[in-house]
Formats: sequence, C-alpha cells, structure tokens
Amino acid sequence: MEPIYLEYLKDTDGQKKEKKNRIESFAMIPYYSLKDGNIEGVMGCKALIASVDGDPLSSDDLLSKRYLFVSSTTMASVFAMQGGMPAEDAAALKNLYIGRMDDCETEEAIDELHTIMFLDFTRKVQDCKAAEEEEESSSDADKMSRNIAKAIDYIRQNLHTKLSLEQIAKAVSLSPNYLATRFHKETGSTVQDYIRDLRIDVAQTMLKDSDYTLTEIARCLGFGSNSHFIKVFREKKTITPKQYRLKHYN
Repeated sequence: MEPIYLEYLKDTDGQKKEKKNRIESFAMIPYYSLKDGNIEGVMGCKALIASVDGDPLSSDDLLSKRYLFVSSTTMASVFAMQGGMPAEDAAALKNLYIGRMDDCETEEAIDELHTIMFLDFTRKVQDCKAAEEEEESSSDADKMSRNIAKAIDYIRQNLHTKLSLEQIAKAVSLSPNYLATRFHKETGSTVQDYIRDLRIDVAQTMLKDSDYTLTEIARCLGFGSNSHFIKVFREKKTITPKQYRLKHYN
C-alpha cells in the first residue's frame, strides 16, 4: 500500500505537462466542432480560432499570421474530411482560402478570414452529414418496405394457419410493435385487418370459381369454424357466403 503522503506530493513537471495538455485540448475545440458540423460550436469559440495554432512562427507578426492561417486551414481540411467531406472538396476549399489569405494585408483581415474559413468548412461538413442522413433514411425506408413485402408474402403463404402478429414478426426478423407500426404506415391497414380482408378476397374467388363447400373454404383459409367464416364474410360483404355464391357462381 502506497504511503498516503504520495497523494499530496507535488510533481511540478507533471503539473506543467498536464496544463500544456489542457491548453492543447482547449485549442482543438474549434476543430472538433468543425468535424461535427456544429455551427453554434464554432461560433461559440470565435475568440479561440485566431489562436488555435499555438506559438508565432515568425518575428514578423503579419507573416506569422499567414503561416498560422495556412497551418489552421490545412488542419481544418483534415478534420472536415474526418467529418465526411470528400477529400477533393476539402482540398479545393483549403486552396481557395489560402489563396484568399494572400490578398489580406492586415492581421485583422486574416483573423476575419480565419473565422469565415472555419464556418465555411463547418457548413460544408454539416451539408455532407445531412445528405448522408437523408440517404441512410431513404435506405432504411427501402429496407423496411422490403420487410413489409416479406411479411405480406408470408401472410399469403400461410392463410391456412392461425396467423398472429408475433408469428409474422418473427418470420421477418422484426419486433411485433415495430412491424405493426410500419405495416400500418405502408399499407394503411393493421396486420389483422389485412389478413381478414385477404382471406375474404380469396374466399370470394373460391365461391365464384370453385366447387369447394363453405366448410372446405373456411378450413383452408384458416377460419376457426363455419359460423366464424360466415360472420366475418357478412361483416365485410353485407351478405353471407352462400348468398354470394348463389349470386356470382360461374
């Protein structure tokens, strides 16, 4: 067990190193905001942007600003690429701002351009992220549509069984609640209403075009009994299956 006093022993070199790390981390905040496409974050640290690059690189203050601007713009392009901006676009924007910096004649003009550069990179990253999210959302919608199509196909193949939401959801690898929500959104019908309507539609065709008895039709379409079949058919078509057959049998 270490002596208690060690916790209180001052490490001057360690403290200096820790302070330096804190300063460096603080100076990186604008870059991380840029990488996240966070406009408010960049605007919130405008005062930092002019000094994000550390110590002067020349005894000439204006020349030092130019060097630091080039360094910062290069860093900004790297973080922009990490945030999703295409490499070619990031390089082109970097070169554009370095070219604009050449036209600045004062330190104040460079500082102003520095902020504009950060905001421009950040907006570009934000646009890239928005486009990516839209694409992912579209892909998710397509994927869910395929899953709903799979659910419908499963229902069609299993009308003769007692279908439940849980059973269908398991077959298409979705949770029951999620399937119910997506199914209603994409078809305008609940899963159970869809099953009922499909069974009645098939029953209509069988009553018109086949010689199967009502009992056989009820059984092969998953109705629990003749009376249940008749009840559901009447609710949907306002007449009984027998009446429908007499009227439409070919």
